Amino acid sequence: MIQLPERRLREKQKEERYAAILQAALRIFATKGLQEATMDEIAQAAGLGKGTIYYYFASKEALIEELLCSLADQYFQNLLEGTNALKDPLAIAERVMTNLLGHYTRQPELFQVMQMILAAPGGGPPRARKVFAAKHREWLARLKDEMAELLAARGLSVESFVDFIGTYAHGLLFAAVAGRDIEKLKEESGRVLRAFLK
Repeated sequence: MIQLPERRLREKQKEERYAAILQAALRIFATKGLQEATMDEIAQAAGLGKGTIYYYFASKEALIEELLCSLADQYFQNLLEGTNALKDPLAIAERVMTNLLGHYTRQPELFQVMQMILAAPGGGPPRARKVFAAKHREWLARLKDEMAELLAARGLSVESFVDFIGTYAHGLLFAAVAGRDIEKLKEESGRVLRAFLK
């Protein structure tokens, strides 16, 4: 019978390998593209054997699907950070965009790979699309909850505001991934948000 500490150690090692594979896949896909990247390259980047990669993921498609599911949380992470104390819709919208572009600056590979997967024919693997869509709806619901009272007090439509912010945020990301200057995007987003909230 395996002792409890030994079992925990094995579980920890499995989790570490799993995370290493996903991180390596993110780097390799961002550099080489989804089609061109190979499982051999991912295994090498993770410091593991190719057989180990296949132990965790049956195929490259399964790895891509799991990568998108795991990235969905990170994609929406911290977008609303620092918005609780703000009382002005424009300030909140600007903070969301600043958070988003800051996140992109820290982890461009994450956003590049997300765009590759979601822009693939058919929008990527079905389960991954479903997970991403669910995370997106959760984020929009949180934004609605935080903004409802504030927007109503100013006579602004919560639905219109949230739809605009959600759509505009994704457009900003695509512009950033396409290589647009981040500082110029921040300036432009400020002008666009002020025009929208007039």
